[in-house]
Amino acid sequence: MQNQSWKDKAACLGEKVDDYFDNYEEDVELRSVIDQVCRECPVRKMCFAAGVSGKETGVWGGVYLEQGDISREFNKHKARENWAKTWQSLITDK
Repeated sequence: MQNQSWKDKAACLGEKVDDYFDNYEEDVELRSVIDQVCRECPVRKMCFAAGVSGKETGVWGGVYLEQGDISREFNKHKARENWAKTWQSLITDK
């Protein structure tokens, strides 16, 4: 089993798990709040990688995935500048 101790450092630790899955799908206003939490999370890269490699569904590293693939439907609310910030946070060392 892969070491998942990174989860203990996640910005969403202790938050309602459903906010990153079903509630994210249903509540358009919640999406921007979750996006911001993820963008500032210190383990967002590991989270995103885990979501993609595990073929997960839900928000992983600030990107909504469906079976490990980026969901167009549940990410279309993001403005171009927000996508840029999200991707920048996933590819830089900061």
